[in-house]
Amino acid sequence: MKKRVIIIVLFLAALVGCQFLKVTTLKPKRFAFIKNGSNPGEAVVKIDVYGLEDLTVGVGVFNGMVCMADNELKRIQILKPDGEAELVIGSLKDLKKKDVRSESFNFGTIGYFALDDDRNIYIQNKFSTITALKPADRDAAADSIDFSPSFILVFNRSGELQYTLGQKGTPDVPFYHIEKLSIDAQGRLLVLSRSADSWSIFRFKGKRRDYFADLGAIDFTDKDPNEGTVYDGKIDNVRMFATGDKALISVSYYHGLRLKYIKIFEYSLASGRTERVIMNIPDPKNVLFDIIDNKYIYLWNVDNEDVKFEVSNLDGAIINNVYMKLSFKRNYYTKIFLDNSGGIYSYHVLRSGVDIMRWE
Repeated sequence: MKKRVIIIVLFLAALVGCQFLKVTTLKPKRFAFIKNGSNPGEAVVKIDVYGLEDLTVGVGVFNGMVCMADNELKRIQILKPDGEAELVIGSLKDLKKKDVRSESFNFGTIGYFALDDDRNIYIQNKFSTITALKPADRDAAADSIDFSPSFILVFNRSGELQYTLGQKGTPDVPFYHIEKLSIDAQGRLLVLSRSADSWSIFRFKGKRRDYFADLGAIDFTDKDPNEGTVYDGKIDNVRMFATGDKALISVSYYHGLRLKYIKIFEYSLASGRTERVIMNIPDPKNVLFDIIDNKYIYLWNVDNEDVKFEVSNLDGAIINNVYMKLSFKRNYYTKIFLDNSGGIYSYHVLRSGVDIMRWE
């Protein structure tokens, strides 16, 4: 009987070990290709003899549609996966095709963007410090830190401007250093913003801001109970749950200038405080990437040239390891991102255009 119990225990231990070592290898499948050009359905890639001259494109996938920002042409486009343009917003100069829905708008620099289920488009419109300041202040600002005040423009599915959002809802106070825009399950706009010292969460229901939190007000100081050493915590990343009522806060702890460990907290918007510690990462080579389906945390392993994600549940248990074999031979720039349902994509800037891959 004892022997049988030992065998069962060893078998269960083996299952646990296999789960911990589980690796899922994802393979790329072309989702769309955006040709280098200025026609509808194309985007300008700035290449010189040395390579990528400037990154002027941005890509997102929302409900199976491609959203393409082009800061060279000052346009944003909604595209089908076959590259056909459904909507162009921005500068219409030299627009050759007239059979595409288009709306003229004078963008500054297009930053982050998001689409909701009704195909409303939320676009961060950035302005340079120099143009935002009074003439007398411009010379003084030239040698200061670079910051780009911005507002969020909201367009309907036809490309018509509906309203503009600032920090308070009305466009009187601009945002600074927006890190991410997203839409929650109730159709509310979530804005993550940061400064040099802190992060902030904004939530909007239409034109009205219905939530704000300055995460810098939270004390993330840790003290070692044995040695009495005090570690200063600094927020390094924030990601919102799709429900719009919780967030993950990743905090790096330092002793002087040395990074010691990382903690990931679950933050409640309702209570305005951290509810619990989900993970304590003693070897801080894994950094918070995102949360999927409100229950799976993706941690990016930055200690390797290959792309690897450690996937954990909300109890901090590692349930999978995701491996992506990327080829950088012909790419000038590569970025990995998620769509609004948690699908993993990447876009690759080539001389011929922008290749968009879905990883399955």
